[in-house]
Amino acid sequence: MVFGLIWLWTDAEALANYARGAVGLRDAVLAPSPRGYWTAFALAWVPAGFFVLAMLRLGRLVRGFGNGQVLVEENAAGLLSVGWLLAGFGVATPIVHALQSVALTIDNPQGQKHLAITLDPGIFAALAAAAALIAFGYVLREAIRLSDENQSFV
Repeated sequence: MVFGLIWLWTDAEALANYARGAVGLRDAVLAPSPRGYWTAFALAWVPAGFFVLAMLRLGRLVRGFGNGQVLVEENAAGLLSVGWLLAGFGVATPIVHALQSVALTIDNPQGQKHLAITLDPGIFAALAAAAALIAFGYVLREAIRLSDENQSFV
């Protein structure tokens, strides 16, 4: 993710494709000023940060499952954490894209500045995955509680 972001923002053609596609600046004049470029670049790290943190947390969770730790509170908290981080990613991405559209055209001449609002199907998939992981985290938490309760009877 980090490598991809750096490559995207250092390759002029890739950046133009990104601005026209993901950000929604299809017909806009793309000649970002240094201030607009660096603002848009800094904004790109917000959803990337959510995604990287979610994947790191998911990796820790999978390692725990691999070690045989299934019905433990740490896993329920991990699922909830991954779910909320993916939800943050899903919510932040369209907002960041809208702000990037402004940043990339902020110093364009009057009448050529843009605010583009885009909704990508991938964002809805991330939000659906987030909802499923959050729900499963609460289900796992309840399963842990029931398991502990059953253990106390024995």
